[in-house]
Amino acid sequence: MAKDLPKQGRNQKSDRPTHEQIAQSAYQIFLERGSPEGHAQEHWLEAEAQLTAAAAQQQPARTNQLQKMQHIERRAQFGS
Repeated sequence: MAKDLPKQGRNQKSDRPTHEQIAQSAYQIFLERGSPEGHAQEHWLEAEAQLTAAAAQQQPARTNQLQKMQHIERRAQFGS
C-alpha cells in the first residue's frame, strides 16, 4: 500500500500540500504539544494552514524568477 501514497513534495496539480506532508506536520505538532489525545483535527487543520501559508510566501519569489527568465529570453530572442 505504501506505493499508493503520494510522493513527498508538492502536488503537481497545485501548490497545496500533500496528504503526507500534512500528516507529518500534524504529527510534529502533536508531539510538540505533549501528545494530547483528542486534538487530531485541530492539529491537522493547523498543519495544513501552516504549509499552505509557507507555499503562498514562496509563490511571489517563483513568479519573480519566472518573469526575469522570460525577460531575458525575450531580449535574447529580439537581440536587445
